[in-house]
Amino acid sequence: MALDIKKLIEDAIREEKEAQINYQRAADEAHDLETKTFFEQLVKEEKSHEKRLKDRLMAIKLIQGD
Repeated sequence: MALDIKKLIEDAIREEKEAQINYQRAADEAHDLETKTFFEQLVKEEKSHEKRLKDRLMAIKLIQGD
């Protein structure tokens, strides 16, 4: 069975979005600035991952004519 790369990337995008929500929730509930800043940085990193995955998915779809 061949890997469905598009599905794998779509799943990864969903996971990145979930991580962003969870990290933002943690940042919102943090009781000190250092912890809040830490989780906010993680949110930014997950957004960056999401963008890279979306860009890759778009490229694959263009190549495959989707």
